[in-house]
Parts: sequence; C-alpha cells; structure tokens
Amino acid sequence: MIIWIASYPKSGNTWVRSLLSQYYFSKDESFDFSVLKNIPNFNVGDFITKKEILKEPMDIPKLWLKIQKYLSLKYKKNLFFKTHHANLSMNDFNFTSKDYCAGCVYIVRDPRNVITSLKNFENKSYKEILDAMTDERTHLKGTDYFKNKFGFDAFEIIGSWSINYTSWVHNKLGIPVCTIRYEDLLNNTLGEFEKIFNFIKNINNTKNVFFNRERATKILEETSFEKLRKKEKNEGFNENSTRPKNVNTQFFNMGKENDWKKILPDEIKKKIEETFKKEMKELKYLN
Repeated sequence: MIIWIASYPKSGNTWVRSLLSQYYFSKDESFDFSVLKNIPNFNVGDFITKKEILKEPMDIPKLWLKIQKYLSLKYKKNLFFKTHHANLSMNDFNFTSKDYCAGCVYIVRDPRNVITSLKNFENKSYKEILDAMTDERTHLKGTDYFKNKFGFDAFEIIGSWSINYTSWVHNKLGIPVCTIRYEDLLNNTLGEFEKIFNFIKNINNTKNVFFNRERATKILEETSFEKLRKKEKNEGFNENSTRPKNVNTQFFNMGKENDWKKILPDEIKKKIEETFKKEMKELKYLN
C-alpha cells in the first residue's frame, strides 16, 4: 500500500523526503539527491506504456485508483510516494482510497511563508501567487517527459492552500494522517523526525523496530538547508533542472531568511489571514 508524503508546494516536502530516503534507503554516510528517487512523485504516466490508454487529460483521473491497485498487487511492501495533489475527486474518481493507501504524512507550512517562497520560486508577483493559493482550481502542469510521451500536459490538482490541507488532514476516507508543521520541523527536527518514524512504524506494524537517534542525527547534519543549498549550487538538482538557472529559481533558495514578518507586504498578510483564518487558527498560526 502507499504511504503518501503530501503537502502544498514549497512546504517542506522535499526536506521530509530527504530525511526519510536517507534513513530508509541509503547506506551511505553522505546525502545524494539520487536517493530521492525512492520517494518519487506519483504520476500515472510512469506506469502506462500504451498511448491509447491516455488520450486526453480527463483520462488521468480514471487511472488514479487503477494504478494504485496495480501497485498494491505487484509489491508486497508499503511504498512511499510524494504528492502535491489535493485528496479530492474529479468526475467522481477519487485521487486515493483506504484500500490502497496505508497513511499520509502531511507537511503544512504557514501560508504567509509559503507565499513568499512561491513568489521567489515562480518569479511572480504576490498578487499572482495569492490568486493561485486561494483558487480551488489551481493545478500544476506535468513534466515534459509526460507531454512528449502522450502528446498533452498532465496535471496535478493542488487546489487552494486550505483545500489542500483539509482534504488530507480532515479526509473522510479513513486514511490515517501524521500532520507535521514545517515550523516544528525547523525548531525540533529530530523530534518531528521521530514522530514521522513512529507513525510509519505503526503503519508497517513493526513493533520491534526502534528509532536510531544517532543515525538520525547524522542524517540531519547531511540534509541541513545550508548543505542542500550548497549541493544544488555545485551539482544541480535534477527535480529543478527544467527551470531557468538564476538565483530566483534555485529550489533551495531562502531558508530561514524567508520570514514573512520581515518581508511580506501588510496588505497581502491581511488577505491571507482573512482567507485562511479558520485553518490558521486550527494550526495555531493565529491566536
């Protein structure tokens, strides 16, 4: 079954994948971006060989659960997949199901910091990013590989920031969720890492497996933001390889310098707090 590593974009998904990939799938002391392939982005096109099965974008939702069923039958272990997809249905086709999903680690980040991170990454204005973050129809385009293979763009429905969050954390499918606030991960990385480990441990029903704090501490050092940013600058980051090579579009860009209190315009701040008031209070981003 699948364990989703889910989030709205620029919320810490890649960082969590780095921690988990290095812990579960690497025997090397040093971190290499290639280990992230063990937790790939879920893309139905990666499992389809016949072009006639995918003729148009609306064929994609029909295959969400079919692919997940195929994976559950083929593999005798739980698989990790990354997604920014909201846990919604489209044309009565659900994105996932408790039949094929063992659980979800959902990483959430203060939307006031998400918007500044996305603004720099996308090279767009605050207004453009705010419009996308509040639009339930917002989606990401697929890869060039998918377009070249099938002749049209794939899509990943992320929805608004609030829809993305609630669709997973308050899902009605009975899927267990471990919610991780990016800010908590930043301030207590080892503790949050162990929280994720224990969640996965319970899913896998591996009672006699225990968190290796010494190994985890070394992994934290290897996957610090500063090291990842330096590594991307020196070696490149293949998941960001299709973007223009300039400072604004470096994937690991601002880190702790991305502080909404210092850089977010007051007007944008107020609109975010008004729009996402309910969810931000629930997450204790607002009093």
